[in-house]
Amino acid sequence: MKKMFLGLMILMWAGIANAQFTELKEARVGFDPNLPEVTVEGDTYVFRINKRFGEEFEKDPIGFLNKHCRLEAFIDLVEDEGINGYQVDVKSTKGRLKASYCKEGNLRKVSYKLKNVLLPPQLQEEVYRKYRGWNMTRNVHRAKGRDGIVEEEYFKIRLEKEGEVQNLRIDMEAAEIIELAGL
Repeated sequence: MKKMFLGLMILMWAGIANAQFTELKEARVGFDPNLPEVTVEGDTYVFRINKRFGEEFEKDPIGFLNKHCRLEAFIDLVEDEGINGYQVDVKSTKGRLKASYCKEGNLRKVSYKLKNVLLPPQLQEEVYRKYRGWNMTRNVHRAKGRDGIVEEEYFKIRLEKEGEVQNLRIDMEAAEIIELAGL
């Protein structure tokens, strides 16, 4: 009898130990599959965009923000009198955009950083012409500005060829290539 009772106890213990626990994520109620997932981190609202919109976001992040971010509707939804402004982060698989809005919903500051994106055609041609035979192993596209106007925009590019490394910084305003370092 003791053996049977001990056997049942071991069986119950093994069953409990092997039980699967499923953690459910927060469900979003709505019918529009294009709505971004919005989370709140302090006073920042983080929008994670759908992967289908990633390419559009990477081509023109500020244009994407202006087209898809309806902050006025969001402000009406939140209706918080104590807020002085809104911080919005838009995240994709290749980077993120940070935007600051005043409490009325006007864009004040914007900056973004994208990694390993397709270069604009004229830039591709210029880099290919000047660095024939080199392979681009990575790039970073950065920009920042105020009041919806980009004040500084540049690409940092890493090129490699037969064990040599060349780092470039291309300022989009001046459209000139600056060699940062060669190894």
